[in-house]
Amino acid sequence: MTLGELTAETVLRARRKAATAYRRSLDHPQKTYVTDGELARALKNASVKTVAQRIRQGGGILLTQGFVNLASTAACLKHHFPSAVETTVNDAEAILKHEIKIFARRFPFGETIDWHADIETGVRWPLAHYSEMPLALGKLSDVRAVWELNRLQHFTTLARAYVLSGDERYSETFLQQLTSWCEANPPRFGVNWTVAMEVAIRAVNIIAAMQMCRASKAMTDEFVELILKTLLAHGRFIRANLEFSHRISSNHYLSDLIGLLVIGIAIPEFKESRAWVKFSSKELLKEMQHQVLADGVSFEASIAYHRLATEIFTLFFTLSQAADLELTEAFIERLEKMYEFVRAYLKPDGHAPIIGDSDDGRLLKFSAREATDHAYLLPIAAVLFEEEKFKPANHFDEELIWWFGEAGIQQFSELPISAQPQTSAAFAVGQLYIQRQDALYLISDCGDHGINGRGSHAHSDALSFELFAYGQTFLRDAGTYVYTASKRWRQQFRSTAYHNTARIDGREISEINVDQPFALGANVLPKINEWQSNAEFDLLEAEHHAYLRLAEPVTHRRIITFNKIERYWLLDDIFTGRGNHLFEFFFNFDAGLKIHIQEPDRVIAESKSVALALIPLDRQSASDATPLAELKRTCRWVSPSYRTRLPSSGIIYRLRADVDWSNRMLLIPFPAGDENRVKVICSQFMAGNDSK
Repeated sequence: MTLGELTAETVLRARRKAATAYRRSLDHPQKTYVTDGELARALKNASVKTVAQRIRQGGGILLTQGFVNLASTAACLKHHFPSAVETTVNDAEAILKHEIKIFARRFPFGETIDWHADIETGVRWPLAHYSEMPLALGKLSDVRAVWELNRLQHFTTLARAYVLSGDERYSETFLQQLTSWCEANPPRFGVNWTVAMEVAIRAVNIIAAMQMCRASKAMTDEFVELILKTLLAHGRFIRANLEFSHRISSNHYLSDLIGLLVIGIAIPEFKESRAWVKFSSKELLKEMQHQVLADGVSFEASIAYHRLATEIFTLFFTLSQAADLELTEAFIERLEKMYEFVRAYLKPDGHAPIIGDSDDGRLLKFSAREATDHAYLLPIAAVLFEEEKFKPANHFDEELIWWFGEAGIQQFSELPISAQPQTSAAFAVGQLYIQRQDALYLISDCGDHGINGRGSHAHSDALSFELFAYGQTFLRDAGTYVYTASKRWRQQFRSTAYHNTARIDGREISEINVDQPFALGANVLPKINEWQSNAEFDLLEAEHHAYLRLAEPVTHRRIITFNKIERYWLLDDIFTGRGNHLFEFFFNFDAGLKIHIQEPDRVIAESKSVALALIPLDRQSASDATPLAELKRTCRWVSPSYRTRLPSSGIIYRLRADVDWSNRMLLIPFPAGDENRVKVICSQFMAGNDSK
């Protein structure tokens, strides 16, 4: 930070502390609700009755184009996705019975929903002032799980079911549950007012449900009044508790801004709305340049959070067009680059790799899908930018209709299918590299810590990679599992051992402090030495300098060569420096694979139809003829969704050696049972024919 930024940050924190202390001294759970008088003053010259009438008639600016003509949107969905209609209604029926999905699992909440409890552990947060709220209560309780419920994204499920079926039970349940929520959550009290991001995402989903249920008989003046009071409290809280810092800002601040913008645009009758829209739109333009790198990669070092940021900026883009807000060319160009990164990182099956943290965070959920399923974003991008490069096929998803309505389908259908095949791609600023050919795919993470080196949602994973072949992820990032629920599991899942890279002397690549779940030690200073990509091969050479901190320093350089003709990868690990060290090479497999160790040091990972062979080519170190003495299979866990973990397996190659030395590994995907292909490729290397 510059001296000016440091001074501004000091002043900002002092003001926040004083303002929070003042509010705490005045607040009481029964006195923070918005009163009739406050609402009347906030509405300026309008009345609840006129606002309610405008909302019921669909007047003003709606959240998406698909909300404009809900009858047409429903007809399109029924025509194109009849099974999805049934799924939505079934999900809504479960919500009527207070069975609500939290992350990947559905939980029964009983007769009365406890909005302050972690349903899985039963731990309940107190109704304390937000400024004094503990986030970790032990017993494996997870505040993120409580917040997931209280984002109220299941309200949009109810609303979608209402639009598709016309069944008043769904809109009535939305209104009943919102009433219950308001009674249990006085403004500025309880765990659900602790973080402005959660308040903002909740506000967006309340507004989405309100606009979708606007024709319901339950949308009375009285209920609109409750919504208005709730949104006014949410907007004022967000504005007073923005998660901004001169030192760092993140997806939290983006969420704050989009929440403030949506409230201001959806309820223009609030006297604060104009200022909220002006402020948030200006800041979102600024944050695009700050939080998204020049090649379109989010600076948080997490693909899951890249998706969340993409959704936020997309809603800002479409609302700005509807509200005639000024957008810069720089913003539009960078948003398109964000989608280009999505297009590049999607595996052939449409799923995203898990690099960095993932807590399944979304802004709006217009369909039920797995946490790693990001393919729905491409049709949205195709319509947003009228670009065929985002249309690899004629298929589109439900989200396209909810975002753009019938017109979106028309625009999408008029675009030709992209003639550009998915090819290898380099994102040099974000330092992520994708090697691919048809059904083969590998993504390498050569980046530093997120948010300009602080850590944030990055892991201790320099030079790690994920490998996918013929419909199967073989080598993968373990994911996240939990944040604050367990220090041990938080450390485990972001550790070097849970990533496909190398560790020296048992030390983490990025130093981890278990008491700082969103920070890492000093930067690992990765460097890209070479990137080549052509029709025959891809070559990535990168190194990191994390182990220069050792008493006898070592630099790790990794070269990953993808032979597109013979369809295999060659992994070269080169260590330079001095001293004798313990080296460990980790290979972590996806859940459900059968792992076979063949003598002396060959490993086969197998699914029902395909397999991957791991074959060390250097049976001994270059310096002291020490064999790769230990090959160990170990138990691992993978987390495909937040708070979910599945058993899997890992392989560790371990040896001691004097540096300088190097190690070579072949990674060969092949149809299960066809090990002759492996023998042929290995024989080429044994004969010295290892050219690209």
